[in-house]
Amino acid sequence: MTLLALDQLSIGYPRREIARDITFGVSTGQAIAILGPNGSGKTTLFRTVLGLLAPRAGRVLLDGKSITTLSAPEIAHQIAYVPQNSTGFFNFNVLEVVEMARAPHLSWFAQPGAADRAIAAESLSQVGLGEFIEREFSELSGGERQLVMIARALASQAKCLLLDEPTASLDFGNRLLVLDTLVKLKQSGMTILFTTHDPDHARHVCSESQDQTLTISRAGQVSIGATADALQIKALAALYGIDESVFSAHR
Repeated sequence: MTLLALDQLSIGYPRREIARDITFGVSTGQAIAILGPNGSGKTTLFRTVLGLLAPRAGRVLLDGKSITTLSAPEIAHQIAYVPQNSTGFFNFNVLEVVEMARAPHLSWFAQPGAADRAIAAESLSQVGLGEFIEREFSELSGGERQLVMIARALASQAKCLLLDEPTASLDFGNRLLVLDTLVKLKQSGMTILFTTHDPDHARHVCSESQDQTLTISRAGQVSIGATADALQIKALAALYGIDESVFSAHR
């Protein structure tokens, strides 16, 4: 079943179009990597999918319903977002940060209860941080913080996870930790969309036949298809505007 569908979507701002005619559907247990140069519109695409920016044309459909007809809590029930930077949580411990994701499930002014805390704790266990519940968020490494933010997204119990450059600024070990976590979540049935600047990260997460890679060029040209095809040297050279010989020099 298609959870999220983009139908001839054009993204951008009132006076500037960034990309057009974006059409694809993503289903349960499927991953899509989004590659493109800086400024090509990857984050703008996510903001449009989340309902934070209005489509310039076309539609974003969530479970068959136009995103423009849904309220923010209704969208949050279905899509969880993990931004590049996890700031603003320095006065909270890990469990409290994750519990915040339960807000869409609570009535006005209600506080998280025992059931919400249990869901938050289970989400931390899913990303291998079950023993970090009482740790202060500010004490964690970059990779650990990113995993906490993924756990926070899981605690929302959304079906679709959007991650904007989830491995940005992480060291090699923490990158692998986050990427392996995404693979496990996909295999458990989560729908995963993530932006990246590293083709190897797309290859790592989107390795199965149902997975795909979407590319957006600086000129707004969009293509989606098999990850192996998107990561061919010729395709990457055209996407980033560089000579194919550069790839040979860095093998």
